[in-house]
Amino acid sequence: MKNPHEELNTVIHDALRRDLERLERAVSAPVSEEQRAVLCSHATWMLDVLHHHHVGEDEGVWPLVLTKRPDLQPLMDQMEQEHEKLAEASDGLRTALAEYAADGSDTRREAVADAVRNMQATTLPHLEHEEREAMPLVLDTLDQDDWKYLEKNHFRKGVSFGEAGMTAMWWLDGLGDDRRWVVSSTIPGPVLWFMGRRYGPRYRRECQVAWGAA
Repeated sequence: MKNPHEELNTVIHDALRRDLERLERAVSAPVSEEQRAVLCSHATWMLDVLHHHHVGEDEGVWPLVLTKRPDLQPLMDQMEQEHEKLAEASDGLRTALAEYAADGSDTRREAVADAVRNMQATTLPHLEHEEREAMPLVLDTLDQDDWKYLEKNHFRKGVSFGEAGMTAMWWLDGLGDDRRWVVSSTIPGPVLWFMGRRYGPRYRRECQVAWGAA
């Protein structure tokens, strides 16, 4: 059986890839005022989720790995440096989204499109690098107690139940049956069921409005 931590990391990465592509398509032409508002809100929320994920890695995962494998310092430094560049691109996209939310002109829309392309150029190589080189070593180094510690003190810390519910819906969006076990192995079945009932309809409505034909 595949490692759930590796698979969940890939699910998160794929969700980001998917929504950056959706966002790129959505802003390729003018949209309604309603779609623009929801689209900008959803994309900004996605950047918040990404930021929390990367802070968890920078402050939790990489330092914990180095306590056991100090020889991995150069690779962990690379991961942090790539996160810094990604944060800069994310900040640029966040600013463009805020300006587009306030002003639906073609100039602002095209600025979002440029920021999305910059985000993709920065983000996609990092995701591939992390999946190919860093995660196998991380998984080989950390044990289950380490992951429990990280979940409690970094990835779940400060996250409300509502935020966790919407994030779970984001993970599940378009996920095939062969990969849904990843989410259910992370969130207890009854809790995930309740999240689906409570937050699934809201998430689907927002996506329908935000992405439109995208």
